[in-house]
Amino acid sequence: MPCSKESALKLLRQAREEGRLAHAHLITGASGSGKLWLTHHLAAEHLGCEPKALLAHPDAHSVQPESKSRRIVIEQIRTLEKVIHHKPLLSSHKVAMIQDADRLQPQAANAFLKTLEEPPEGTLIILTSSIPEALLETILSRCVETSLLGGETPIGPQEETIIEALGECLLEDASSTIGPAFRLTRTLQNLLTEERQRIAREHETIFKQEAARYKKMSDQADWLAERENQMKALIESSGLRERERLLTSIMQALGGALRVAHGGEPPSSPSHVTRDVCAHLAQRFSIPQLLGMIDAWDLMRRRLAMNINEALALEAGMLEIAQKGTL
Repeated sequence: MPCSKESALKLLRQAREEGRLAHAHLITGASGSGKLWLTHHLAAEHLGCEPKALLAHPDAHSVQPESKSRRIVIEQIRTLEKVIHHKPLLSSHKVAMIQDADRLQPQAANAFLKTLEEPPEGTLIILTSSIPEALLETILSRCVETSLLGGETPIGPQEETIIEALGECLLEDASSTIGPAFRLTRTLQNLLTEERQRIAREHETIFKQEAARYKKMSDQADWLAERENQMKALIESSGLRERERLLTSIMQALGGALRVAHGGEPPSSPSHVTRDVCAHLAQRFSIPQLLGMIDAWDLMRRRLAMNINEALALEAGMLEIAQKGTL
């Protein structure tokens, strides 16, 4: 039965204290349910560190979809298997985390089966997925699944900015939708640039700290090259998650407007911007128009998942969303 991330952590912590914690876990749930939060807290407890220190811990190893293909390829899995078979550096345990495991290429998934079934002693393996039905049955059968309750993504200042820009784009009285749609796209791209720069700075700081800590290692050059590649992948995947977070705020606004149009209550968000935009969109557009906008949004996300040029996909997607309001 799905539960909150806090309840799941309590149950897993109890299992660990009683010696019942499995060596392979699959954490599932919708976007915003807390999969990454639970992964980091469980992994940190296994290593005896704080969750905020997990990314810099040399015994924590993470794999995410490649930046270009948005798939987890066999080379990543082979690298992961290699490092988790080494002795721990700080802790007496190791953790291997595979985020978005449904993005494993079949060859990568099959290559990981033996390690998943019989990992090195003291190794905890944690997989996460929003669509576990896309995983191989052989993967599912080797993991203990923890399903999390879904939850709306919190509305922060950046999400408010996007939702406000969406309202200005769709509610503007203009003879053409091109200008408003491009302004909305530019707002989103500017926020993405800021977030990606922040992520890059944070990871570069972590990398420099690690390099200084292990500069006396005999295999320093190989370790640095491997860790640098890992950091680059982390920066890319973190940037993609930020893009998904901001795009989700658009869906929240459109979905909220559709709910109001059907006679439901406006979103319970504490943001008056979100509530106002949802109310105005519901008043301005018909239910078929709002459904068309949601379809256009979904098509834009699918294009982005296919690695179509981001700028072009965003511009086309925002224009199509705006145009649905004129039909």
